[in-house]
Amino acid sequence: METIYRPKRPSSLTDGQRQAKLQKDSEYEIAVQNLSTAFYQKKRTTGVTAKEEETYKIAKSKLWNDYKAWAISQGLYEEVTPEQQLTEVEDGLNEQIERTNLIRAELKKPLLEVKEKAMQVM
Repeated sequence: METIYRPKRPSSLTDGQRQAKLQKDSEYEIAVQNLSTAFYQKKRTTGVTAKEEETYKIAKSKLWNDYKAWAISQGLYEEVTPEQQLTEVEDGLNEQIERTNLIRAELKKPLLEVKEKAMQVM
């Protein structure tokens, strides 16, 4: 499991970060629209080859990767470590079990319990 990045809530950004993000969002959207418009126009009129389609996908992916790298460098994304991811998933699981057990209790069914299982080395 690797460290991931996710966007911060807009309310947690500074005014400067919000303005920079809006500007960069606009630039990104325009770049994607320009790239897509040209590609889909050619696709409709003369058709595109598999290589041209792959080139389009790579170019679009590069635009996104460049945008995301910029956003991370500007503090618009937060780093989420594997340990944090595990904690969040376990918390969600525990909440689900609690809700499930409330229903099971009303229906007079045995309650569920989550137990850690020892890892088996092969």
